[in-house]
Amino acid sequence: MIQLIIADDHMIFRQGLAQLLGSHEGIEIVGQAGSGEEALAMVREQQPDVAILDISMPGLNGIEVSKAIVDEGLSSQILLLTMHDDPTLALKAEQIGVKGYVVKDNAFAELLDAIHAVAKGKRFVSGVVEEKLGELCPTDDLPPTLSPREQEVVRLIAAGHTNKEMARDMGISPKTVDTHRTRLMRKLNLHSTADVVRYAVRMGLA
Repeated sequence: MIQLIIADDHMIFRQGLAQLLGSHEGIEIVGQAGSGEEALAMVREQQPDVAILDISMPGLNGIEVSKAIVDEGLSSQILLLTMHDDPTLALKAEQIGVKGYVVKDNAFAELLDAIHAVAKGKRFVSGVVEEKLGELCPTDDLPPTLSPREQEVVRLIAAGHTNKEMARDMGISPKTVDTHRTRLMRKLNLHSTADVVRYAVRMGLA
């Protein structure tokens, strides 16, 4: 049984979705919230398998709630259900640790698929958003010469590590990290940390 909470500030939508999902075998709605603060409190108390969050909510938005859930080490997986097909929002959500990103315009069946995937800890992103995520990255293919060490550098940059932290994790000097970083970005034709993050997400390295 997958236990869900649904957070959306539009009551009719929220209640209708709860009724639809609750009618499916293997799904139980354990709570509904109309704001970000209410959603976070409910996740803390109920510890659902999946928290379905709208992004645009009064008070804390869905991204902020997601970050709090992850930062507090709560066990609930997160699925953002939103009108926004902006890939930069999806990218930001993935960086935080959100597993699911579904656009409200899509079919109900896709939401069901997303819930089952996210409940198992798997990533699920609506196709239209996935395509736009790909367009964010200036590099289309993973270079065949990307070494394990270079892949590690990409992962650590995407995770937000500083050169000093990377040096500690990799057992090398900060100066060597800076050299690796410069060469890697030149090799991949990337020009900023944001480009590296997008590349890492695109290539499954983040």
